[in-house]
Amino acid sequence: MLGSTAALLVVMALGAGTQGVEAEVPILYSTDLFHPHEDPDDHYDLACLFAMPEFDIKGVILDLGERQAKTPGRPAVEQMMHIAGRRVPVAVGLNRRLRTRDDKALEQPEPYQEAVKLILKTLRESPQKVTIFTTGSCRDVAAAFNREPALMKEKVRAVYFNIGRGPNERQDEWNVGYDPASYLRLFESGLPIYWCPCFGKDGHETLYVADQTAVVGASAPAVQNYFVYCLTKSKEEPIAFLKSGPHPLPKGPRNMWCTAPMLHAAGRNVYQRGPGDFVALAPTAAEQAGLGDKEIDAFGFVPMRASLEAPTEPAPAVEPVKNGKLPATTELRVRVGTKASNGSVFRTIRRDYKEVLASCLKNLLADLGR
Repeated sequence: MLGSTAALLVVMALGAGTQGVEAEVPILYSTDLFHPHEDPDDHYDLACLFAMPEFDIKGVILDLGERQAKTPGRPAVEQMMHIAGRRVPVAVGLNRRLRTRDDKALEQPEPYQEAVKLILKTLRESPQKVTIFTTGSCRDVAAAFNREPALMKEKVRAVYFNIGRGPNERQDEWNVGYDPASYLRLFESGLPIYWCPCFGKDGHETLYVADQTAVVGASAPAVQNYFVYCLTKSKEEPIAFLKSGPHPLPKGPRNMWCTAPMLHAAGRNVYQRGPGDFVALAPTAAEQAGLGDKEIDAFGFVPMRASLEAPTEPAPAVEPVKNGKLPATTELRVRVGTKASNGSVFRTIRRDYKEVLASCLKNLLADLGR
């Protein structure tokens, strides 16, 4: 067991390793975040984004414009910017599905064009390549690609899209149902894609479960109130609420999907600090904390080759899109581990991946806003 002085030095090293990190990863973040929420996992993901100083957040895109008009996610973003002391651009996305895979969505109302404009403007102005990270539909990213494919191929470093079921499974998943055409578009785009299936066999599944009391209980008071505001669907003024309380902590499990891909996008590795205690850090921070030799491989990405092909059986004359299913006129086929790859797909490595990620989430959010 560490003595009090040694323990303090470790804490100081961890703090210095995170606070001293420069924002080196330009990122555009798209989220189906709403208030009142539909699934609070999006609020946890937003907190993770702001908890990592290596992210140079070029913009937050509030996905699904037609829903944002009724249940806007803006209050949560304002709260998180206040907690983290960082102001970033915020734009509302397109309000309707893409009609076809190559739809530019130019006819959609002007108030919902801001997200696509933000994507293209950011890419034009950035001296570095930009990471794009989606946690809902792929609508605005696909429309931006359809408008300026050459710019996207030149300036996008990676596209992480958290959506779908694993390779060669039925793709009847919630996020796919938002906009199937945009989902398929990414697979044929030629962009550097990192596919993060929400569910899947053979380890191709990002899902894990976190204990909300443990995660929120370890957080700073303002972060605790951020989650309470979300989970109680509060109608109070959002910034003032951050200073209220104390309030009862949330209870119960929470399904989470996007944490591991986000850690990967930030360039963080996972280290074991002790029994059942895992932390995701930048390599320099891990060295400062004396954890450089404690790295573990919990997850990663493997090469894949995806193709869109005609189905083996004839499609019906009319095939409406419903329940997240892809059109019967198109079949997504994926080969994993091929050298002739056109992308990468998420895969877990350790059997205790879910426990490792739950610990990483708690430790990551514990530093936010302190």
